[in-house]
Amino acid sequence: MGGRIKNKSINWPLIFILLLGVLVRTQGLMNPLLDDQGWRQADTASMAYHMLGRLTAIPQVWFPILNYDGPVPQKVELEFPFLPYIIAWTWTLLGQSDLWGRIWAIVFSMLTVWGIFVFGQKKFSSRAGLWAAGIYAFVPLTAYYGRVVMPEPVAQAFSIWALNAVVFWREKPGRLRLAGAGLVMAFAILAKLPQLMIFPVGIMLGFWPLKGEGKRIMIYSLFSLLPSGLYYSWVHKGAASQASQFVSGILSGQVVEGTGLLSQKLIENILREVGITVSLLAAAGIIRFLMVIINKRPIIYDKNSVNIQNDRRTIYSLFLWCIISLSYVAFICSRIALDYYLVPVILPLSLLAGVALDCIEDIPGFVLGVLVLFFLLIQGTVVNEEKYLWDMRYLNQALWIRENTPKESVLILSDSPPMTFYYAQRVGYRLNPSKSAEAWQQLSTLKGDYFIALPKTELGSDFWKKVQAKYSEIGPGVYPLNNR
Repeated sequence: MGGRIKNKSINWPLIFILLLGVLVRTQGLMNPLLDDQGWRQADTASMAYHMLGRLTAIPQVWFPILNYDGPVPQKVELEFPFLPYIIAWTWTLLGQSDLWGRIWAIVFSMLTVWGIFVFGQKKFSSRAGLWAAGIYAFVPLTAYYGRVVMPEPVAQAFSIWALNAVVFWREKPGRLRLAGAGLVMAFAILAKLPQLMIFPVGIMLGFWPLKGEGKRIMIYSLFSLLPSGLYYSWVHKGAASQASQFVSGILSGQVVEGTGLLSQKLIENILREVGITVSLLAAAGIIRFLMVIINKRPIIYDKNSVNIQNDRRTIYSLFLWCIISLSYVAFICSRIALDYYLVPVILPLSLLAGVALDCIEDIPGFVLGVLVLFFLLIQGTVVNEEKYLWDMRYLNQALWIRENTPKESVLILSDSPPMTFYYAQRVGYRLNPSKSAEAWQQLSTLKGDYFIALPKTELGSDFWKKVQAKYSEIGPGVYPLNNR
C-alpha cells in the first residue's frame, strides 16, 4: 500500500480491507436487536414485519408503520424504508430472523467502503483510495454502525455512490448517466434526510464552474430532489392523519431548543468514536489542499495519479463538503447527544485522511498507514465493547407475552423503549417516565389489555405500590388490566 501502487495490484489490498471490515462487523452478529440503539433497530425491523404479506402492494407498502402509539399499527413520518423492504423480502424467501437485517447492514457498509476507494482512486490515487477505504472500514463509529439494523449503512452507501455517479457522468457525459446520477442522489436523500447535505457537493463536483451549466443543473436537480420531495410530502400528510407522527430529530425541538455550538458530549463522541488520529489526518489533508491552491504544487506524488492541481473542481467540492460537515456538527450534533449523528461526516474525513497518508511515500508511508489502521481496530474494540451488551430480561418478557397473551392484545409499556412491541408482536402505548406524577392517571385512561413493567423502569416506587395494590402479576412484569 505504500510507495507507488500499480493499478493491477490494488485488488488484493482492497479485498483484504473488505474482508477485515466484514470480520470487524460480525461482533455481536447474533445479538437480538436489544444492544446499543435497540430502539431504532427494533423500529426498523417492525417496519419490515408490517410489510410481510403485502410486498407487492406498491406504493402503500413503502409507508412506514410502527407498533406504537395506538391500539393499531401507526403510520409514521420517517425516511424511505429501503432496509425494511429488503429485510421483509429476505424474511419472505428465507425465514424471519434478526440475522438477515445485520447481514444486509454489513453489505451496504462494504458497498460504502468500496465506493470510497473508487472515489479516492478516480480523484486522487489508488493509494489514497485504499487508505481512505481502510479508515472508514475500521474507525470505531462506522465499525459499529456498519452492522446495525438502522438506515445509516444504506444512506452512507447511496451517498458515496451518488458522488461516484457524478464522476462517472463527467468521464462519459450523457443524458442517461446524468439522470442516473440524479436518481442515486435522490436515493441518498430518501434513505436519510440529513444526506441532503451532499447535494451541493454533487452540484459542485459535477458542474463547476457553473457558467453555462444551467440546463444540466436543472435536470440533475429535478431527478435528485423531486422523488424525495414527493415522498416526504406523502408521508407527512399520511402520518398527520393518525395520532403518532415522527420526524427527524433535526427538525424537532432537540435542535431548536439546544444551547451552545459545542458541547462536552459532542467532544467526547468525536474523541471516542472518530479519534484524534483521524481528525488530525483529516486536518492535514485540508492543509495539503490549501498548498495546492496557494503554491500550485501537486498533492499526490504517484506518477499514475490524477493531476489534481488541474482539477480544482474536486478540491472546491471537498472544501464545500468540509464546510457543510462542520456546520452540521456545530449546529446539529452539538444539540443531539447521539453518536450516530456523526456518521455522515466520516465520509469526507476518511477521504481527507487518505489524502494525507498518501503524501508520505514508500516504506514510511506504508508503515504509518498500517499503524493508523491497526490503532483504529484496537480503539474500536475498546470503545464499542459496551455497545454490544443487551439485557436478556427484555427478550424473555416479550417472548412470554407473545406465547401467553392473545395476538390482538394491546399493551401499555411502563417506559419509552418500544423493543418489547417488536419481539412480542403486539401494539400499544408507552408511559412517559419523565412525567412520573402523571403516569398513574395516564395508565387509568389508556385502553389496553396488559400493563408491562419493563426491566429497567424509571418510574418511582410510589407508582409501583399503586400498581401492585390494584393489579395481579401473571407473568414477568405482566399485569392484566381487565379488572380495572
